[in-house]
Amino acid sequence: MFISLVNFLLNFAVQGSLIFIPLLGAQLGARDWQIGLVGAAYGTAFLFSSLFCGWKSDSLGRLLFVRLGLAASGVTFAAQLLVQNLFVLIVVRSAVGLSLGIATAALIAYAFESGADMGKYSSYGSLGWIFGALGAALLKEFHLLFITSSICCLVALVLSLAFKESAVKKSKINPKIRLVVRRNFRLYLAVFLRHLGATAVWIILPLYFSLLGIDRFWIGLLWGTNFAVQFVVMRFLERFDENKVFAFGQLLSIGVFTAYAFITARPALFAVQALLGVAWSCLYVGALIIVLRSGEERGTASGIFQSTLNLCGAVGPFLGGLIAEIWGYHGVMLFAAGLGVAGLLVAVPAAREVPGAAGSVKKQF
Repeated sequence: MFISLVNFLLNFAVQGSLIFIPLLGAQLGARDWQIGLVGAAYGTAFLFSSLFCGWKSDSLGRLLFVRLGLAASGVTFAAQLLVQNLFVLIVVRSAVGLSLGIATAALIAYAFESGADMGKYSSYGSLGWIFGALGAALLKEFHLLFITSSICCLVALVLSLAFKESAVKKSKINPKIRLVVRRNFRLYLAVFLRHLGATAVWIILPLYFSLLGIDRFWIGLLWGTNFAVQFVVMRFLERFDENKVFAFGQLLSIGVFTAYAFITARPALFAVQALLGVAWSCLYVGALIIVLRSGEERGTASGIFQSTLNLCGAVGPFLGGLIAEIWGYHGVMLFAAGLGVAGLLVAVPAAREVPGAAGSVKKQF
């Protein structure tokens, strides 16, 4: 239970700070492409940190990285209070990404090896996103959100002191990143293509909603709808075949991103956000279980998986800001839908070919 609670608190912290970062950048005078640069800096730091720390956790143990990452995240979230200009915002968000990367891959591997139901475990992350989005809707002020994020990480750190390293067997082999990447390459590529489009959309979506006349409170509720659906759906995916569910998540994502380009009415946007929750639940949980079951190097595999998402977080926001600058917000949505089609074409054969997946017990963005 403490593992899921730590996951909840960490994702609460992440989402509570993340939603309004584009609005903070705009308040500091940043243009769309510069806001994309802020997101790219965060994603790049997260990418390399999660890849390296997930890899090292296979040989050094999980809890060293979980606790160090939670402590560093508490400090760096608080450091966002010091932001006064665009340069400092880029530096601080990079530090946040670095800190989160230390903890996330190791925490996922620790949860899996401790026998946690990964669908339910992931659902607590979505529950954290719900509360983070609602907290953003209610608190609204940047400094209150940053303080709340910092406190959540420090509470999670205290809870992690109850974890036992003996629950995790340290790897007796020296994990090789290249071999793990090759084993799951088609899956990682499918996830990358879909999520690249998603991260391009997320960086401009609050600005797009603002352009439609939606205020911060309703933006927070729209975000919360997506996460509420994730929390419910993820808890039931364990009973289905993870390969089919993963491919379904890719297919549904195409429809969601296309809908963003044409739907402007507030009630319809809530429906689209709900479908987004189903799409991500299927894609994320399905892919996560596939990679964790593909071999013994679970820290490395989850680190690469997180790094794939974070590579999108590094490149996608910059692309989103650049495309918005040239072709407008609708262009970003259609770009994401196109990448979703490419991801689906890769995902279907990937679901059949991932080693170890075919013999897995039937289970589950």
